[in-house]
Amino acid sequence: MAQTGGTLVAVGATKKIARVDIECGLYAHLGLDIVDGVVTPSGTALPPPWSGKWSSRNLTGWDRPRPDWSRVKKTYASESPNFGDAARNGTHMHFWDREVLQHQIFEPQGMTVEFEVLQDSGGSHLAVRFSIDQLRDCEEPEFELLLLWAINILQENTGVAGVVAAGATRADYLASITLDWEIFPPGTVDEIFDRMFGGKEHVPEPEIEQIARERLRLFSRLKPIAYIRGRARFGSYFGAKFTDDLVVFENLRYGNAVYVLYEDWVEIAKRSRLDLLRDHDANLDRVVHRLGWQGRLLGLLQRQLEEPGLWPKTS
Repeated sequence: MAQTGGTLVAVGATKKIARVDIECGLYAHLGLDIVDGVVTPSGTALPPPWSGKWSSRNLTGWDRPRPDWSRVKKTYASESPNFGDAARNGTHMHFWDREVLQHQIFEPQGMTVEFEVLQDSGGSHLAVRFSIDQLRDCEEPEFELLLLWAINILQENTGVAGVVAAGATRADYLASITLDWEIFPPGTVDEIFDRMFGGKEHVPEPEIEQIARERLRLFSRLKPIAYIRGRARFGSYFGAKFTDDLVVFENLRYGNAVYVLYEDWVEIAKRSRLDLLRDHDANLDRVVHRLGWQGRLLGLLQRQLEEPGLWPKTS
């Protein structure tokens, strides 16, 4: 930090690249290509998960076990047949508690790689500067780990890495991590969707719209008191509020899990995108999108709400 002369740093480095490597598609996953002998930039690129461990975590998040933290009690749920015959007698929920390791939850970061051609005289090599689009602040929690994360993403995808002073202001940085939460009243799936995404500037891509509508139908089964949406420059959060301290949400663009928060929502909603889930996981559950995840989510919510008979029917 003494060398950069400030608290904001950027991850980036310059590399001398053989033209033939670009022509062979070695950097195509970053949008770096050559058409008719000319390098064609395509903006930023989200590194694919196959680039490496850190690129994969960048897309899906990181559930980091912490054996150095105290164990906590977690609730598990399963559906069991009544009297051995679910088809005839229906099913019931079975809950049990276990003492488990705590996990440190890192949301998907959504870092993208940018590039700039610094020198290209048409010869066998050219100079390209690669950088990560998101800045890091030495005063943020887990600064060293998040800086290493960004460095590793650049290394996995380009083969080079470095840290330099950021050219942006602190106001620019704060704008990039601020979450703007909106609250929407209950209603039908179409009504809520229109309230959230009705404006032209809010219309999501078809796949995001499909996910949002599926989640609305799922959440509505337990009659939330409100729906929530958090917008930021990197990613968009979406969910439902069932009580003042029972909230479920997920990142619509990145990640593979739904988060259930059990307390302190008012305080958590004030946090930046980087700090949203940075605490111990004692007061939250991360429900990964695996087979049957909807049932587990509804089971966890049902137990908190103490409303019997809302367990989803099996098809």
